[in-house]
Amino acid sequence: MTLNLKLERNTLRSQAAEILLNMIKEGRFAGNRLPAEEELARMMGVSRATVREALYSLVQLGIITKRQGKGNFCHPSIANLPARLDISTDFLELLKTKDQGARVIHKDLRCTACSPRARENLGLAEGEKVVRFDRLYYQDGRPAILAEIEIPQRYFRQLPPTEEVRPTLKEFYEAYCEGELVKMIIQMKSRIYPQAAEIFQIDSQTPLLWWEEKWLTLEDQPACYASVYFNPGVTSLSLVVTLG
Repeated sequence: MTLNLKLERNTLRSQAAEILLNMIKEGRFAGNRLPAEEELARMMGVSRATVREALYSLVQLGIITKRQGKGNFCHPSIANLPARLDISTDFLELLKTKDQGARVIHKDLRCTACSPRARENLGLAEGEKVVRFDRLYYQDGRPAILAEIEIPQRYFRQLPPTEEVRPTLKEFYEAYCEGELVKMIIQMKSRIYPQAAEIFQIDSQTPLLWWEEKWLTLEDQPACYASVYFNPGVTSLSLVVTLG
């Protein structure tokens, strides 16, 4: 994932922010301290107002830290991170890089009884029917992320074609189900899961990073459960925390 994707396109501010971002990535500033706004404006050929807007964009992304009386400091170590969960949880976006493509497929779509974990997370009755399928993400042809999805069958307006794929699970849900997904709760765990290990072509006893996702509607109703596994040989995810 490139941070450039999070900047608005076709505006002078976004162009200035992208130029500044690339300069930060390249380590162009001594001591990682940015020049004054006037100097940055001269370097980039834009106004101070545009520089100020570009700085704000990169502060929001955690690339720049502003300190009263000390100036603006940049963080190349953060600017060059490939996949940041604090910016996006869109797996396709996280897996894409300048040199590597990403794609997702759906497989094994069927109507079945809910799993115990889905029943607990979604508050379902024992044996309640769900539509279950796998979203399998690839990075340059290598299986990278397996997401096992369960959505209560009663939420569907119509069942999708077996191989119907949307870029995000939110888009898929809202195309075929009632309601709008607005929030997601993630619980991070680890687990040995031979079924995922077989797909990833790794040892069956390898501990895997395991997410449990509970997706909520606008009305705060739990509507979708996902059990997500990450191939340790492919995925490398980061989370940036700004300290006070």
